[in-house]
Amino acid sequence: MTTHANIPTATAPDTQTSRPVRYVMGVDTGGTCTDAVLVDADSRRVVASAKRPTTHHDLGRGMAGAMAAALAASGLPASAVDLVSVSTTLATNAVVEGQGAEVGLFIIGYAGRITVPCAAMDAIPGGHKLDGSEEAPLALNRLVDSIRLMQDRVDAYAVCGMMSFVNPAHELVAERAIGMVDPKPVFCSHLASARAGMKERAATAVLNARLLPVMRRFLDGVRTALDGLGIAAPVVVVRGDATAMPMQEALRNASATVASGPAAMAGYGAAHAAGRLPVEDAGKDAAAPATTPNASPNASTQPWAGTDTPPPPDALIVDVGGTTTDVTLLRRGRPVIQADGMVVGDWETHVEAVEMFTVGIGGDSLVRPEADGTLSVGPLRVVPLCMAGPLPDPAQWLRPGGRARCICPMRREGACEGPDITNSDEHDASTRDAAERAVLDHLNVHGPTPAGDLLRALRLPESTLERAIDRLVRQRAVQVAGFTPTDALHVLGLLDLSALPGVPAGAGNAAAALAGARALAALLPPGSITPHTPPNTPQDAARAVLTAASQRIEDAVVQHVARREVGGNFAAYLAQRHRHGLLRVNVSLGVPMVGIGAASRHLLPAVARALSTTVTFPGRYDVGNALGAALLALGEGDAAGK
Repeated sequence: MTTHANIPTATAPDTQTSRPVRYVMGVDTGGTCTDAVLVDADSRRVVASAKRPTTHHDLGRGMAGAMAAALAASGLPASAVDLVSVSTTLATNAVVEGQGAEVGLFIIGYAGRITVPCAAMDAIPGGHKLDGSEEAPLALNRLVDSIRLMQDRVDAYAVCGMMSFVNPAHELVAERAIGMVDPKPVFCSHLASARAGMKERAATAVLNARLLPVMRRFLDGVRTALDGLGIAAPVVVVRGDATAMPMQEALRNASATVASGPAAMAGYGAAHAAGRLPVEDAGKDAAAPATTPNASPNASTQPWAGTDTPPPPDALIVDVGGTTTDVTLLRRGRPVIQADGMVVGDWETHVEAVEMFTVGIGGDSLVRPEADGTLSVGPLRVVPLCMAGPLPDPAQWLRPGGRARCICPMRREGACEGPDITNSDEHDASTRDAAERAVLDHLNVHGPTPAGDLLRALRLPESTLERAIDRLVRQRAVQVAGFTPTDALHVLGLLDLSALPGVPAGAGNAAAALAGARALAALLPPGSITPHTPPNTPQDAARAVLTAASQRIEDAVVQHVARREVGGNFAAYLAQRHRHGLLRVNVSLGVPMVGIGAASRHLLPAVARALSTTVTFPGRYDVGNALGAALLALGEGDAAGK
């Protein structure tokens, strides 16, 4: 069931007093960049905005940098900020990339089959009836034995009991038992779901437990940034259903933030649809533009409308980020809410959220040349070559398949570097297995190493090495570098991240991106990109990457709309229609698109052409989620469509 959001005006909650809001700081932390927008609450005027790299090792640093730049450009003191509204795609990215805590799940009183993405699961006798009476006593000894079996394999626990939303007693006892045996974070399903449906309730509980460390790091970063800047304003977090919640509630109900970024972008789109986007304040913009908007390929044929022309009330909002592309729908100028619970990847939940579709394609998605001469883009997010620092020549390791990657030690500024790895702050080295230690030992001696060379040097089964790398990435002990659409934009002169304040020294290295494109061009069939005489040039390869990325986004848009309109296998067929040679199906989109995100202007025009529609890029589209967060806090989303 879907509904249309009726978004209440967020106030500046203060336990002692209720004070008027003068300025709102909207902040959005994505997988690649953190944006801040300062809005005058009375006039809705954008006073200043700023963009800084997201610093994953210290999230507060990137947030503080963006907010400090916006304040500096505005000329206002920190005390002028009366409300801070934050959104983030970190939870969404964690789900798409399989990041977060390893979770052990206990199902109480249910013997049916439940399949949810977790590290370990056990069914424990117990549970309650519909009237809240006990179905069977909780098998406490069995529970304790199971905790001991799981404790070395998991970072957190989830508990889902039969009818616990009527009587949570067994969940609460289980939570206490876990705390006594293995004191790690525990999430109980009754805290997030008051509806029947064991599979969805279990998935919601596991998702919350999985995201606890992600949200804790994010909220700690918010508090550190605000304290450092002297901003004492209340903080609200954008929920996935396009409402705001106090910061501490976000920690108790982390799954509610999975669609935080899409909800913020829906708020931005709703204000645009109503013609109520804040006006610009010329001369006070701290955001250094990282792109040249009109210089993308085939600019003369781009079907994008004027940036100040509001779209019809029905529109698709498409946010192209660094890690994912999110698609959500406006109906009659308002976000559509999936009241039955959102579905993200393998997760079918009871979390109310804006109706959205997320696909693992963004500016920092890994480009993999395939053996048949085609290119695959995403879903893995990597460090772009232009941001990775010194690496072995890509010509030596950029090969077809999954080995088109280089494994790097983590540098605190966020890029790759040579030997002398620092252990992750959050993981004791003693908990790492032999494969993980072998990877770190090799990188300590040899520095950044191509994945294929690492496989040969360590003589590990490929699956074992991949698991070790995945765990080390989650621990932020290593990073993976590869060619990305961000590199392609550097090769074509459409992006220069070296001009973005706050990037590490040497970042935005167009020469490194060019070396990767040159290696990629050599792998593609001669003349397969353009009809001119081979060989392919690096610029040809870069254009092919952007085409492949746009194709992934086009497929995501078609799949989302088709699944909504017709459902079933036909939606899946339409999303894969380009792969079928005997039957041609042309698809046209019946609504316009609104683009958000700095890379969107380079990727979405091709999508609009293919789907016979238009795309607009409204003011501040490159920081749209941060602006959307501020607008939702001011209640602008409720005005849209009225």
